[in-house]
Amino acid sequence: MSGPVDTPMIRRQLAHPELRAGLDAHVPMPLRGPATAEDVARVIGWLVDPTNTLVTGQVLYADGGADAVVRGDAVW
Repeated sequence: MSGPVDTPMIRRQLAHPELRAGLDAHVPMPLRGPATAEDVARVIGWLVDPTNTLVTGQVLYADGGADAVVRGDAVW
C-alpha cells in the first residue's frame, strides 16, 4: 500500500496550502485525496479476513489512484 495517509505525522502538510500543493504535485490522489487510517485498516481487515480465500501474493495499492496516475500506461 502506498500514498499519503492522514495521520498526525502528515497533517500539518495537508493543512498548509503551499505544502499540500507540493504533495499533490508529487503524489496525485485523484479519487478523493489522502486516505484515513480507517480506510487502510478496512483494506487490511479484508485481506486478513478468513473468508478471503482467493487473494494471495498480490501487490495492493490503497492510494486513491496515485500509483495508476504516476505509473500511467508503462509496461514493466
